[in-house]
Amino acid sequence: MIVGMYTSASGMLAEASRHDAIANNLANVSTTGFKRDAAVIRAHPTQLMHRLNDSLISLGGITSDLAPQVGTRGQGALVDAILPNNTQGSLMQTDNPTDVALEGQGYIMVDTVRGRRYTRAGDFAVDGRGRLVTQAGDPVLTSTGAQIMVGRRRLDIGADGGILLDGEAVGTLGVVEPDDTSMLTKEGESLLAPVPGARFRASGSRVIQGHLERSNVNAVTEMVAMLEALRTYEANQRAITAQDETINTLITQVGRFG
Repeated sequence: MIVGMYTSASGMLAEASRHDAIANNLANVSTTGFKRDAAVIRAHPTQLMHRLNDSLISLGGITSDLAPQVGTRGQGALVDAILPNNTQGSLMQTDNPTDVALEGQGYIMVDTVRGRRYTRAGDFAVDGRGRLVTQAGDPVLTSTGAQIMVGRRRLDIGADGGILLDGEAVGTLGVVEPDDTSMLTKEGESLLAPVPGARFRASGSRVIQGHLERSNVNAVTEMVAMLEALRTYEANQRAITAQDETINTLITQVGRFG
């Protein structure tokens, strides 16, 4: 009986984590370049059950039960990981020359006080020092790691990332791809941080100036998933309540005749 309560409790914890991921997706449904997260839930190993006091016999080197097995029992679930869905979001035309969208699996390099970071949110701006920066004020980098000094000059960015200022080529937008996307972790403010050992290569993603990539979150799908998580959570909660009442009956009523 106690095992059943732990099993139900593990289901509640797993669904709570799933619910948190869905809630974060809904909160970022309008965030530029946001990639939805999904909770990966797996079951604990099942347990083979026998009747109480069963014994084993050995005949001709083959060991078997005197009585058949009862069956298997599940032992709950747990969240294995929270993984992003990196599918391409739809593109929105803005005609703003500092807005940049990527078509492909690349990320734009930016410089932060915590080190180099990567982003899909191309809603850039020009700060007071004339640098092309993110909404948080972090400088956008070229492929060589240099900051992009725009100033009052006209900015043009080609499909290959080539940067022109008043028609003069000054470098290439720093767009890279990780060898393994699991080596990037979300850090907030639409930035992704590399884990130690992450390696990057030049990306063949198409750069589209004057556009932004929308979030790939579908609000309707997320709401349906949230209701499913809530119903599963409540089912596990009711199972715990039922088992608690059974234990209480066992102690208060059956126990009196022991």
